[in-house]
Amino acid sequence: MKVLWFTNTPSLAAAHFNLPVIGGGWIESLEARIVQNEEIKLAVAFRQGDQKLQKIDGERTTYYAIPQIRKSKVREFIDRHYNVMDDEEMVKYCLEVIEDFQPDIINIFGTEDSFGLICRRTEIPVVIHLQGILTVYEKKWFAAQINKWDLVKNSGIKSLIKANSLLHTYWRFRKASHREQKIFSGCKYFMGRTDWDRRMSLVLSPDSKYFYCSEALRAGFYTEQWNKNAAKEKIFVSTIQSNIYKGLETILECAVLLKSVNKFDFKWYVAGIAADDIIVKIFERKIRKRFEDCNIVLSGRLGMRELMDIELNADIFIHPSHIDNSPNSVCEAMLLGMPVVATFTGGTGSLLKDREEGLLIQDGDPYAMAGAMLDMVNDPAYASKLGGNARSRAMSRHNADTINFDLTNIYSAILKGA
Repeated sequence: MKVLWFTNTPSLAAAHFNLPVIGGGWIESLEARIVQNEEIKLAVAFRQGDQKLQKIDGERTTYYAIPQIRKSKVREFIDRHYNVMDDEEMVKYCLEVIEDFQPDIINIFGTEDSFGLICRRTEIPVVIHLQGILTVYEKKWFAAQINKWDLVKNSGIKSLIKANSLLHTYWRFRKASHREQKIFSGCKYFMGRTDWDRRMSLVLSPDSKYFYCSEALRAGFYTEQWNKNAAKEKIFVSTIQSNIYKGLETILECAVLLKSVNKFDFKWYVAGIAADDIIVKIFERKIRKRFEDCNIVLSGRLGMRELMDIELNADIFIHPSHIDNSPNSVCEAMLLGMPVVATFTGGTGSLLKDREEGLLIQDGDPYAMAGAMLDMVNDPAYASKLGGNARSRAMSRHNADTINFDLTNIYSAILKGA
């Protein structure tokens, strides 16, 4: 069976193309496992490259680096202001890859990019592995009580002129969500892992067929286990992207409340966001508190080992997002056996059972977040029990052999006409 993946990251091709790897670790893990199946010949295509399509035959996988579309500075300036996307150019490159590899089935990871537009342009069966769903995310973009005027006020004149401001980022995001709806309507097959993404497919693509398939996470999180001893200073950790709707403001508001309660010393590490990020400035001005003054350490991007070292030494993992499908950060914390507090939004309710494998709270509620954290701090045995149950659930859900079995069966079912 010849399988072609279109991904948002280079996966294991990073080593062949000498590229940095940022995010997408679960796709690397999936590739490493799926290529062990001798019945599958795999190709992976992704955005990255010079002025022409590049192809490299790896040991077990064929890689295609699709070039970033080159434009003049004037053209780029105009296109940014008018939110012009390179959809048609990308589709042409995708069709060129398909023609060269001649796959039996195509698997697209996510609906965020233009890859899914090929569904209407090829007779080869296409299945989309759902990740984030922009159509809903766009509706939560301003959930942090931030409005468009806040974005303008906190943007420099230069970024507004160059159309690089957060406001322009939102407009491009909104346009991408409209493209996503076209992708959904044109695709017959989806796979996902939460009730939420399954329900989204029922609405956005009513005649499609949905398959369940979990994700293979980064290998290191399977092999080590959280066993934090009680200490006077409490350590909390969160991993979020630099997006307004990811709940960074709730972390700050929650830390303010914890300091006011004054029951213990704490330090809260937030990986994924640096101290000089523009949304840090926006929330500090809005809330009139500084992250640094509230014992919050904005750590920026961390490698897997750096993140694991912090998490293994932390007391609680907190996921504050206003919307998410199945955040891998939560799943990795569960694999370690950490006590988890997460917002009950999007697909998180499919990841853990409230009060059995973690605690779920309403998004945007710093009081409930602080209270849930105090529940765990005040009862370490309860927190440890939740973490142990979470680890058992996650180890079963993210078993690489089971995922390999499920994925190959999905491919076979689609090729048989599902």
